[in-house]
Amino acid sequence: MKVKKHSTKTELRKRAEAGVAGPAPKRADKTGKLIHELEVHQVELELQNEELRAARELTEAALARYTEIFDFSPLGYAVLDGDGAIREINHAGAQLLGRERSRCVKTRFVSHVTTADAVTIDRLLGRALISGKAEHCEVQLVRQDALRSARITAAALRRDQPAFMVAFEDISERKAKEGELARSEEALRELNRRKDEFLAMLSHELRNPLAPIRTSVAVLQLAPAGSEAATSAVTIIERAATHLTRLVDDLLDVTRITRGKIELQREPLDLVDLVRRTADDHYDSIAHRRLKLEVNCKVDKLWIDGDGARLVQVLSNVIGNAEKFTPAGGRITIECAPVAENAVMLVRDTGIGVGPELLGQVFEPFAQGPQQLAREPGGLGLGLAMVKALVELHGGHVALRSEGLGRGTEVEITLPLQSVVPRQRDASAVTTPRPRRVLVIEDKPDNALSLEQALSFMGHDVRIAYDGLSGLSLAAEFRPDVVLCDIGLPDIDGHEVARRIRLDPVLRGTCLVALSGYVLEQDVAKAKAAGFDQHLAKPASLEQLQRVIVTAERAPDDNALH
Repeated sequence: MKVKKHSTKTELRKRAEAGVAGPAPKRADKTGKLIHELEVHQVELELQNEELRAARELTEAALARYTEIFDFSPLGYAVLDGDGAIREINHAGAQLLGRERSRCVKTRFVSHVTTADAVTIDRLLGRALISGKAEHCEVQLVRQDALRSARITAAALRRDQPAFMVAFEDISERKAKEGELARSEEALRELNRRKDEFLAMLSHELRNPLAPIRTSVAVLQLAPAGSEAATSAVTIIERAATHLTRLVDDLLDVTRITRGKIELQREPLDLVDLVRRTADDHYDSIAHRRLKLEVNCKVDKLWIDGDGARLVQVLSNVIGNAEKFTPAGGRITIECAPVAENAVMLVRDTGIGVGPELLGQVFEPFAQGPQQLAREPGGLGLGLAMVKALVELHGGHVALRSEGLGRGTEVEITLPLQSVVPRQRDASAVTTPRPRRVLVIEDKPDNALSLEQALSFMGHDVRIAYDGLSGLSLAAEFRPDVVLCDIGLPDIDGHEVARRIRLDPVLRGTCLVALSGYVLEQDVAKAKAAGFDQHLAKPASLEQLQRVIVTAERAPDDNALH
């Protein structure tokens, strides 16, 4: 008997509910009963077939989704067999391995990593099989173009039959950023370490010259005037004060350099003359250290366009370094010569030299070689950084060479030659300096009195005021040629003093000089805006003060002393 086929699960269930699967019909013979049972079984089988068909469709849909996800996922995926060979791999995985998918299949995954990382992959798969959980590691993938950093995640598919699903992603950019961040953090730590060392070094360097100053002052108080002890004490104070001034100037110059605030006062310069004059300034200290100094210039004159004071600072720093780091009995040689369109200065010494690990850092601020606690050479590690900056501002360049520790050092400074040789000034045009009326407005008595004494010894008529209002009153009475005025005064500041003098019809022609510890670029600009003609940083040398006073252009002739 042929059983009618039902097309849907719903119809089959309706039929079953309608009675096919219900109580058997009353038939006399066993055949009818058997037929009924067969019909019931037929319905049940068709129901099961429908359920299997639906399950298969769900499975196929899930498999299709899995295949789509597997094939087109942005992450690399691969299925490995128990030996770690690739059975399947998606597009992203093959691309990350740098091969076509077909060429990746059947290759062992460890063949795509570095030799050192092959052991890491084997251990990863072993951990994943034992733990039954996802395990991670980072390896280097070997590609034809370059190595790529990758993060690997592996999980065992079946613990009874080893097979693995492996996910891997390219983390090269992340690792590069992490490396850059680590380098930045290390650089910050190094900078912080150098800052701490610098502060300790600065304290040491500032206290060193202060000690002989205090001791020499005590000697001057006890020793007879004009005695050898008094003369020696004066020499020591002068040397220590010069050293202190140089330290402070170096610090300020580094600040100006880092902020791009240094301006050169260019003029035609004879480099040969500058080299010889600078060397003369160092002869005594070099002889004191039992060193020999030789100056060898190939020509009589080398004209350049430069700032004489800054170039003296450059050469003094280089010679000073050679002095400090050359043991007694050594030699310092200075040469200058034209080379092509440049003037070249060479400063050689037979000193301790520079180790290769420091050669690339010598022109960085605060860079110094290892020193003992005694810090016999001394210094702040700023000299060569300033040398480099100042030479480059002149359009030149500087290089330092050394064959190693104990092999000496050579510093080469190259500056552009001036194409047109300037005419020599007529020496007969130089006039003899004449004494001036000078008003000192300074609230610190020690500073004011020492200035009064020094300028008086130089032949000038000097008056002192200890605040701004007293200074204005004294100026109206004294009618000075030059006013040396501090900025930080107890009543009105120096800027206000300058403004009021400029408004006075009698005093407005007076040469105003700011003498202040405020020496940053904005401080100088503010002083000039207030009416000052010049700005000198404390402590100003007597040579600076004398030059300013005797060349005061605003001073009227009838005020001069006779």
